[in-house]
Amino acid sequence: MDTRTTRTGDHQARNGALLFGGASVVTLLGLVLPHEAAVDVPGLVAVVAGSALLALVLVVAGGRLNQVGYSVVIALGTLLVSVAVVSNGERSGGPAGYDELYYLWVVFYAAYYLRRRSLALQVALIAVAYGITLALIDPGPIATSRWLTVIGLVTGGAVVVRLLTEHVEQLLADLDTAARTDRLTGLGNRRALEEDFRREAARAERTGEPIALVLIDLNRFKDINDLYGHAAGDRALVGVAERMRLVLRASDVAARIGGDEFLLLLPNADVASATAIALRLTTAAASREDGATPVGLSFGVAACEDGVESLDDLMRRADQALYEKKRARYGGAASSTPLSAPMARR
Repeated sequence: MDTRTTRTGDHQARNGALLFGGASVVTLLGLVLPHEAAVDVPGLVAVVAGSALLALVLVVAGGRLNQVGYSVVIALGTLLVSVAVVSNGERSGGPAGYDELYYLWVVFYAAYYLRRRSLALQVALIAVAYGITLALIDPGPIATSRWLTVIGLVTGGAVVVRLLTEHVEQLLADLDTAARTDRLTGLGNRRALEEDFRREAARAERTGEPIALVLIDLNRFKDINDLYGHAAGDRALVGVAERMRLVLRASDVAARIGGDEFLLLLPNADVASATAIALRLTTAAASREDGATPVGLSFGVAACEDGVESLDDLMRRADQALYEKKRARYGGAASSTPLSAPMARR
């Protein structure tokens, strides 16, 4: 179970405990404060005890309870509301109460946390439970009207809360994606890379497989921007990202970490295989065959083959390898490869 799922389970348990604890307190107050003489006290005491017990179960279980368990808890909540309706005194000649409205507590909670199919089952259960409850109370011809009104409220409330919840979930998912994505290239950003590295590092610790990083930058990127404008520089970056998608394996991760710098995370790759992948990317980036702007790339490779290192340590080694390669090839200066004509036209 990942951290996010655990947090959601804890949140669901905590709020469920508050809901059932509140139901227990409200029912207890109804017994302590002045009430109809026809009220079935043992029945309401059972509701107080049952609600308190469910609250305690949720407190103790916390995020360990799965969704089937929560569905059972919610169904028991429906049962407790039905017992409260039967016990409010109407069956013994007292006036009709409004305990049916507490079905809304149950369905709002279910609509917020359960998916559509599970929620539909809970609404159906409420419909059946309330129908049986009205049969026990026997309020006369008004029973059908009461059932339709309450189930209409329950169904409408479930639909509205579920739709609002799904809308909020989609907004949060979109925000999370945007926070992990480089807007220009569509690749992951530094945050996404860190998350992917943590996952791959954990896997590598279990399997003993190596992990490689390739740090890449564009040759003479400043000259591209200065001579042809930032739009041309953006097109060059997008072209490199597109070639990465073509060259990399399905398990590889590419990220733009700033400016003209890219970082490749290559699971189950040593220095030799990572270098081979980087060379294929360099060849593809310099090619004119796909219509994209040809650019020169420089890269540095680092790999952890005898135990997992930190991302920062690997990046430092990859950066040092990149610097040494540039210094050996160009004497510390930028590449002297001339800028291509297609760069100016695109």
